[in-house]
Amino acid sequence: MRPAEELDALLSVALEAAGAGARTALEWSGRALVVEEKAASDDLVSQADRDTEHAIRAVLARRRPDDAVLGEEMGVTAGGGGVRWIVDPIDGTTNYLYGRSDWAVSVAAANEADDALLAGVVVEPVLGRTTAARLGGGCVTNGTPVTALAQHDLSRALVELNLGRPPQRVLAGRTIDALVPRVRDVRRGGSAAVALAQVATGRADAVWAPGLQPWDCAAGVLLVQEAGGTTGDLTGPTPGTWPASGDVLAASGALWKALHEVLAATWTSLEAATP
Repeated sequence: MRPAEELDALLSVALEAAGAGARTALEWSGRALVVEEKAASDDLVSQADRDTEHAIRAVLARRRPDDAVLGEEMGVTAGGGGVRWIVDPIDGTTNYLYGRSDWAVSVAAANEADDALLAGVVVEPVLGRTTAARLGGGCVTNGTPVTALAQHDLSRALVELNLGRPPQRVLAGRTIDALVPRVRDVRRGGSAAVALAQVATGRADAVWAPGLQPWDCAAGVLLVQEAGGTTGDLTGPTPGTWPASGDVLAASGALWKALHEVLAATWTSLEAATP
């Protein structure tokens, strides 16, 4: 494990970079934007996304010039510093473009050799909320330590959902059918980073988000882990990092096991039946 002083320094950089990104995204908010579709009609990008990533990368280049960077919009920048920064300038671009509040700026630092998460920040600019964590240091939101995740009763769980990649979306309705009778309710916010920050801060009890990329979830996964939660995919927990599958289940330990039991049976059978 890296020294606490180094982890604190990485978190300081993540906070500055995410803050710069949040300010840039807010400056663009409400202005006329040229919007492009990437892989699908719900996979959007605009100048706001690109300028926000530029703002984040400018901080990283100034404070950590030797590190690698992986960003959603600008791809990979190689580095030799042993740390890789994972950046989603606007997670929830569709929400952002529709003037909704549920979007976030996400910045994480990971060990380049093994993807072990070191620091992570998710900023929800419209709400004025910054949730941050570094390895072994707990999770804080707007500077206040969060309460450790404790929900264990599946019937009282509020579960955030992501619909997944296009091939996975055919499973969404039947997944909801499996969850709704067993949980308090489900929500579909549209930003994985926000959903994970909500779990870490007690605004949701769990998230099932298949089909994510590292920039969608790296920071949020660390937030949940440092808030005392469990993260992983349907093959099991992945402590210290995000699941390579991109299918992220996050909750308190006891609730994670209960949801895993429901989802593993449902998802596996549905995948087997899906052409």
